Amino acid sequence: MVPARQGRPRRAARGRLRRCLARPVRACLRGPAILLVVLLAAMPAPARILLEHLGLASMIEDGSGRAVGLLTTPPGATDGAAPHAAVLIVHDSLGQDGRSARYVEQLVGAGLAVLEIAAEPGEADAGLVVRAYAALARHPTIDPARIGLLAFGEGARVALAATLDEDPFAARVVLYPGCAALLRDLPGRAAPSHGRLLLMHGLEDAANTEADCTALAARLPGAVPSRLRSLRDATYAWDFPSADPQAPWLHPAPGGEGRVRVQPWPALAEVTAAEAAAFLAAMARPRGMPAGAPAVGMR
Repeated sequence: MVPARQGRPRRAARGRLRRCLARPVRACLRGPAILLVVLLAAMPAPARILLEHLGLASMIEDGSGRAVGLLTTPPGATDGAAPHAAVLIVHDSLGQDGRSARYVEQLVGAGLAVLEIAAEPGEADAGLVVRAYAALARHPTIDPARIGLLAFGEGARVALAATLDEDPFAARVVLYPGCAALLRDLPGRAAPSHGRLLLMHGLEDAANTEADCTALAARLPGAVPSRLRSLRDATYAWDFPSADPQAPWLHPAPGGEGRVRVQPWPALAEVTAAEAAAFLAAMARPRGMPAGAPAVGMR
């Protein structure tokens, strides 16, 4: 039996998500968005595969023999099979803190291979991102034309900065990337990208305000307009794993500018993990196959 003092906050969190998704668009997701559940229903839903049902991840190395990350492939993948689409994951400043687990389950369930950069807290830099991408692109089971990016916080800031001059990714999902710090550090307009961009942030996040993230998305042009998700009541790292989702704490802000409040929201994290996987899975379709949902342009 769940103690009452723990059950009430969890029920309240679930109820808040239901109310959020039941409201008109701008009451829950601000910016140029359709209602999230409608968008997800229009996209092909990945079949989530729990981590315990996946095989062991394998370490892969760059051209000089240095380890860059752990590669997880979809069940049934073999060296003789057609090359897979893949996603490079770059973690936040705390490193591999478990935040990516639900995303990996969704991505692998969608048939995508996943390479998680292996770096100690605070050690992921632009050079490591470039080396990891190159190692993934050279891997015999991976299609180099279909590599996407999923990055969290400081990792998203580093990855975007590393690919300013030449963006190799077929699609990018960046979560609370430190929009204010990126606007300060990036040039007036980045080089065009051939892939799509999905930027998600919470409206209760001082490092990723709605105005800053809207401006940042406009500076990161792609082949189609960027898609922005501004999540009402969500803080920085709403998807952080926590035994007590009602206990806020402080996390280093991207760009080293102080700390930001974190309030884990597991129910919302499941929704955003599913949307991120569906967005990235679209790049895995054969050319000419229509995407499940239309792109949503910036206002």
